[in-house]
Amino acid sequence: MNKFTVKEKMGIIHARFYGETPLSVFEEYLRYLANNVTTDTIRILQDHGKALPTIKPSEIDKLAHYSTLYLAGFSKVKIAYVSDTPKGIALAMLFKDQIDSTKFSIKIFSERDTALEWLSPHTKPHLIGLI
Repeated sequence: MNKFTVKEKMGIIHARFYGETPLSVFEEYLRYLANNVTTDTIRILQDHGKALPTIKPSEIDKLAHYSTLYLAGFSKVKIAYVSDTPKGIALAMLFKDQIDSTKFSIKIFSERDTALEWLSPHTKPHLIGLI
């Protein structure tokens, strides 16, 4: 079973995570984005509402490294991280603090609608396929 799905809708990449989500799932997801989104900027709604984060706080620096590595081809990266658990929000805050690139804009939300409002696209990226 897949641990995430990726769809494009109204110019926003909707990534939904399921079940246990170790670091390897995030690396696979980031690799997928790098290989399948063909636009200069990327807007991502990362929904972790159905996920059980198993990534360790000590692995957050690796996640930040993978994010900057795999998303290096985009001039701007806007990520709305949605979680309804204290652990998920805490991990997102640690991740946000580790990103050391001005091209990244990351905000943490507890509700999808507010996150989508913040992402409001100007251009529509092109996504190939669906996991």
